[in-house]
Amino acid sequence: MSIEAFRDTWRSLLAGELHIEHGHNEFIGHADTVRQLLDVAPEPIKADFQALYDLLAEARDARGMAVLGVFPRLCDPELALIEGRISDFIAEHCAMRLDDGKYLAGELTGAPLSTGWPGAGSPLTNNRFPYLLDTSASNYFSNRFWHGDGAPEGFFAVPQGGSVVIRGQYLRCRYFGFHPNDFDTNTLPTLVDKDIDPDPGSRNPFREECTALDEQFFTITILFEPLPESPTANTIYAGEKRNGGPNPALFLLLRTTDSVLGANPPNSTGVPLPSVTLMDAQGTIVEHHESCLPYAKDEYPIETTRFAALPIPDYRAQVAAGKFSTRSNWGLPYDILASDDILYLGTPYSSRLGELLVVRAKPFRTPDFPNEPVFSAAAQIRGFTITNYNFWAGICNDALVDRDLTLDPDGYYTVVVSTEQNRPGNATRQQHVNWMDWGPYLDGQLTYRLLLRTNPLLLRLKALALGETDDPELQPFLPRVGHCSRKDFETQGWRAALD
Repeated sequence: MSIEAFRDTWRSLLAGELHIEHGHNEFIGHADTVRQLLDVAPEPIKADFQALYDLLAEARDARGMAVLGVFPRLCDPELALIEGRISDFIAEHCAMRLDDGKYLAGELTGAPLSTGWPGAGSPLTNNRFPYLLDTSASNYFSNRFWHGDGAPEGFFAVPQGGSVVIRGQYLRCRYFGFHPNDFDTNTLPTLVDKDIDPDPGSRNPFREECTALDEQFFTITILFEPLPESPTANTIYAGEKRNGGPNPALFLLLRTTDSVLGANPPNSTGVPLPSVTLMDAQGTIVEHHESCLPYAKDEYPIETTRFAALPIPDYRAQVAAGKFSTRSNWGLPYDILASDDILYLGTPYSSRLGELLVVRAKPFRTPDFPNEPVFSAAAQIRGFTITNYNFWAGICNDALVDRDLTLDPDGYYTVVVSTEQNRPGNATRQQHVNWMDWGPYLDGQLTYRLLLRTNPLLLRLKALALGETDDPELQPFLPRVGHCSRKDFETQGWRAALD
């Protein structure tokens, strides 16, 4: 194919002139976007477009065991080189370069001290596509268990009929939970902080007032058994996959949000990570990992992979601008370790629709943590964060936490998302406007994460966002979004985009 044919197709995609096939999962549209460029890709770049298309198509179509094959490929740092070479080609032949042109297939350097929680995530580690785990004000830790013989490398081997015992302190944060995921990466019922019974003589600070003198310990057990009709407290049942059938493996994530120490530097909220003990069917200890802090001082895992700003549009801006999705995983038929405790609200935005994305809503009342307990009756929900992403780069470009939002005299917050260059002069906290960095990208996705998803108010908000109900009482809390120019925002404020 000729350079001219590629350039014409690329320009037509930018202009939104080509039909993009889309449907029940978002990878359909992303794959079709790349397919149209692949069809006209000249030989020097054809192999990279083919590799990118094959990956997106595999994620689009994966079912069952195939999910375990596609997930590592989605996180492979070599994808940064593929996208980087495509970016170089577009810069050379289509005269568009969005960033400094630097990209790197890096590695995850460093490791946590805890042998019981060998996986660790923080704002320093999630720099690979796809950005799945929320690290805005968050840290998370993970381990993997295999039940029975034949444990693959990287899994803790639990003997047939055996169990796992986890003992630790309640974390000092606004939220934490143990998130079990089955062999297909689908979520099993989580154990949320408030639902974890304390050890005898201890107290649960997510239920009742505690002092620094109170013992705050808990013990939970993992059993590779089906979920019974009357589950035992503090127990994760991992014997069956969510969609049925025996479950040989468990991916367990310990998620924390809003540590009393902050998200940076990465931390386990000021208490050691829980101990992890593997038992055989007779209750004999076969392996034990002590409780300890996750990191040595100033030594944290850091992801060095760097993606280029790929100049390919996100089709979602054509088909869903101004609308909110509650999907946590692009609508795929598997969870890929998504959180079962979060209500996700996501909406696309695009430079093709305006220089600025403007967001406005009334915030739910959240606990003034740590000055106020998370179970305060004055709080409406536990908390929320606002983040923005570019699909092709994957990483979270910027984030806001509810307690950091500035409000106007009417009790509403306004958020402006723009590049630094396009930041309006009145997008300042003094003008009651919160600003987020768009980054060097064509398009993006704004994502809300609200806790806890079972909260009746959030269930109503979800129904309102999906257009399933008319709820005047909650309407002010559903974000309004729109685009406008920098000039118009400077003269009219948020009304330039939303009136």
